[in-house]
Amino acid sequence: MGIIRSVYYLLSPYVDVRERRVAKFFDRLSEHNSRVYISAELDRLVQENIAVVNLWTEFRYKGYRYLTKSKRRELYANLDRITEDFEKFYRTYGASADEITRHVRAIVPGVNIRSDQVRLIQVIMDYLSPSNGRYEYRASSSFGRLLRDPLQDTMVGDCNQIVTLYIYLYSRYLDVKDLRVRTLPGHVALHCGGVDIEATNGTWKNYASSADASVLPLSEIVSINLLDTTDEYFETHEVRAEDFLQSARFAYLLSHERDIVSRNLDAAYGKVVSQLMKRNSYEHALKVARASRDAELLAVVGNNGAIYYMGKNDFTASRRFAEYALRKPELIRDSWRAEGVYHYNANRFHDAIRAFKHCNDEKLVSRCYEGLFFVEQDKLPKNLTSESIRNHKHTIRRMDDYARKSKNHELIQHLSTLKKYL
Repeated sequence: MGIIRSVYYLLSPYVDVRERRVAKFFDRLSEHNSRVYISAELDRLVQENIAVVNLWTEFRYKGYRYLTKSKRRELYANLDRITEDFEKFYRTYGASADEITRHVRAIVPGVNIRSDQVRLIQVIMDYLSPSNGRYEYRASSSFGRLLRDPLQDTMVGDCNQIVTLYIYLYSRYLDVKDLRVRTLPGHVALHCGGVDIEATNGTWKNYASSADASVLPLSEIVSINLLDTTDEYFETHEVRAEDFLQSARFAYLLSHERDIVSRNLDAAYGKVVSQLMKRNSYEHALKVARASRDAELLAVVGNNGAIYYMGKNDFTASRRFAEYALRKPELIRDSWRAEGVYHYNANRFHDAIRAFKHCNDEKLVSRCYEGLFFVEQDKLPKNLTSESIRNHKHTIRRMDDYARKSKNHELIQHLSTLKKYL
C-alpha cells in the first residue's frame, strides 16, 4: 500500500495527501454548496495546515507558476524546519501567562483570553518579532519568501503572509477557532478574546476604534489571500485571466462577509486589469473586465484596447474593443480611417476605399480613385499614338471610370482628350 501511495504522489500533481485534500475541497466547491458545509470543511483544512491551503491555491488558482511541485516540496520542508525551531524556542520560553495577561489588559482592560492562548500567542510574537532577526516585514512579498529555513535565511513577508504563518504555528497547539481575523483598509491582523495581534511587528493592539475595522471568522484569511494582488510575483508575471477569475469566484463563495469581499474583489479586478493592460494583454484584460461587471472598467479596457490594436494595424480587433468604449462611434470611425490609410500607403486602393467609405470620408475615397487612375496610367506606353490608345482601350476606360469617381477635373479632362481616339 505504501509503494502504491508513493507512486501515486510521484505521478500526481500533488506533493502529498494534504495537498490532495485541499485540491478536492476546491474541486467540489460550487454555488450549490451550503454555507454550513463550506465553513466546516474550510475550518478543518485551516486547522490541519493553512500553509498547504495557501500554497496550493496560489499555485492552482492565482497562476503562480514558480510554485512547481518540487518548489512546493522544498517550501514544505522549510515549514517543517520552522516548526521544529519554534518548538525548541517554545520549550525554553520563560515569561509566564500571568505577566503577559497583565500587559495585555493594560492595552484592552476587558480582554477575555485564556492563559494558554495568551502565552502561545506571545511566544509566536517573540519568535517572529522583526527585532529577533528571524522575520522581516516587507510589502509586496509572496508566501514562498516567508517559508525559508530559519537557521539560514530571514523569513520575508507582508501582513497576509505573516498572519497565515501565525495561524499555522497556533494550530500546532490549540484550536484555531480561538482566533479571528481583524481587517482594516489595506491591512489584516489577528484577533483573540477582544485584543488584536499585530503580526507584522509582534505587538498587542486595540484596533476596535479604527476606521472601517472589522472582526471576521478566521477562515476569511483564505478569501483575503485569494484576492491578494499586491505581491511582487503578481506585479511581474503574466497571470492567466482564467486563474484569477476562478480565485475570485472561490473568494466570494468562501467569504462570510460578502460586502467586504465584494469591495476587495472590485479592487482586485481593477488591479489585475491594470497590470494586464500594462503588458498589452488586452484579450485577458477584456475577459476579466467583462467578468467584473464594472461598466467603467470595461469602458477603459475597450478604449485602450481599441487604440492599442489600431497601432498594431489589427483593425478588426480594434473595432471589437471599441464596442465597449464610451467613445465607441469616434473610435470605430478612427479605426476605419486608420485602416484606409494603412491600405492606401501599401497601394491597396480597393481595400482603402472600402475602409474610407465606412467612415464617410469622401475626400480620401477620391484620393484612392486617383491612385487607381495612376496605376492604370502606368500601364500605358510613354509615347502615346492614336493606335496605341486604341490598343489600350480597356485601360483607358478604367482610367476614365476612376477619374470620374475621383471627381478630379484635371484627370477627367485628360481622359476626355484620350477617349477621342478610341
